[in-house]
Amino acid sequence: MKHFNQTPVALALAGVVALIGAKLIPQLLEGNTSTQFVQHVSGCHDDRSTVRHTGGKVAGAGSYMPCLIDTGMRSGEPGLAITNDGTLLRSVTTGPAGIAVSSDDGKTWVRRVLPKDTRTGIPDGYLDPVTQRYFYSALGESPVYASDDLGKTWQLGTFDSPDRYDWNRVFSGRPVKPRSGGYPTNIYYCNMTQPGGFVTGARCFKSVDGGRSFKTTGPDPYKHGDCKDPTQPRGSGFGRGIVDPKDGAIYMPIHFCGATRVVVSHDEGASWSEHIVRKDIGGGGIGVLRALASPAWRKQLMSGRANTVPAEMALTQTSDALGMDGAERFYYVFNDDDQLPVLSWSADKGRTWSKPVRINPPGVLQTVFTGIAVTPEGRVGISYYGTTDKQVWTGYLGISDNPTAPLPTFETAAVTRPGKPLMPEACCWASGPQEYTIPRWAPDGSLWGAFVATVPEGDAQGVLGRLVKR
Repeated sequence: MKHFNQTPVALALAGVVALIGAKLIPQLLEGNTSTQFVQHVSGCHDDRSTVRHTGGKVAGAGSYMPCLIDTGMRSGEPGLAITNDGTLLRSVTTGPAGIAVSSDDGKTWVRRVLPKDTRTGIPDGYLDPVTQRYFYSALGESPVYASDDLGKTWQLGTFDSPDRYDWNRVFSGRPVKPRSGGYPTNIYYCNMTQPGGFVTGARCFKSVDGGRSFKTTGPDPYKHGDCKDPTQPRGSGFGRGIVDPKDGAIYMPIHFCGATRVVVSHDEGASWSEHIVRKDIGGGGIGVLRALASPAWRKQLMSGRANTVPAEMALTQTSDALGMDGAERFYYVFNDDDQLPVLSWSADKGRTWSKPVRINPPGVLQTVFTGIAVTPEGRVGISYYGTTDKQVWTGYLGISDNPTAPLPTFETAAVTRPGKPLMPEACCWASGPQEYTIPRWAPDGSLWGAFVATVPEGDAQGVLGRLVKR
């Protein structure tokens, strides 16, 4: 069964309500309902640079050149991993299911096919930085597949529980008590439990044998019913966890019951505590109301393009939202109440957080699905979808070398040229579910990001952006 048919219950109902609303108010539609799709061409834009900005103001031209790379393959959600030698592993490819691999900075790509009947809904690709073993997982009761040869061959990993529904994320790190032999890191797999969507819990599993077998770590960080506030979504939307290399503690970003949080385990998931980063303003229905007010979404729906979860209803969805540098400072990205991306950091393992600072350049009016990648030196890389007119969307990449400064400086660029957006329509589900972006640092110091481009029919086109130092 395709993931699109397994949309979390509450999101689907909200989409139906919004669709009915759009049908009832066609007089509010503006302009032509046709959509002009773009044929994207791979290449670096040597006539364009990032924009330097700080404190919401432009500070001059930046020092990076933006690039766009088309894999030439259709894709579901965009995942990305980069090996120590710079090989790119872009997941997922569809028709058939696989991953796209490039060893020449995206000039050429090969498809490495996944085992037969592998699902492509909510595909997650993760590379263990210690062993360079690559892991692929998908939604539901799917196994985790692992490869030591860039996807040429795969091993299957099994679970001790079938209670796996959605939003699977794999990450790894040292055990609390280092092992004397065997696989050197723990492989963690966390996911939403039934029934999913706005009323779901979160559960984590651990593998000590390199992904061959996974066992439930302990009590769920959050369970269905834990949220008692009727004005807020009752579920948990979490991102990929990180593991402290010094003591093996797990830190996982999560949005639950109207608050952005970090959940913490010092015993490999056997127990959990939490730190609140910020509390939201307003209730869980505000996203639906914003979506109904969006002329771009109404136009899209009336043109026949199915998009059950527009950007306005997905502000709290997250994937790679939390990062850590070599000094054990944490960095967290999320959208604020104005639907724009912000960064907050913590020097005390998430107990207290800095005041959030805006990370988008002037002119970007709305964003969604912000991701972060942090180097040991504390360089921050950012990816997200953004719009300058609330009509069409494209991918953005940003870099900051001083993210903890009172007024940090960012260098940001769209990965496409003006007038050639990745989504010439309302973001983000019109070519299948698109619910995150993934940034990754390459060994040469360039920043990569995984995105998709919507197309008239079928799955989206798998693309990447890149920022290269001039």
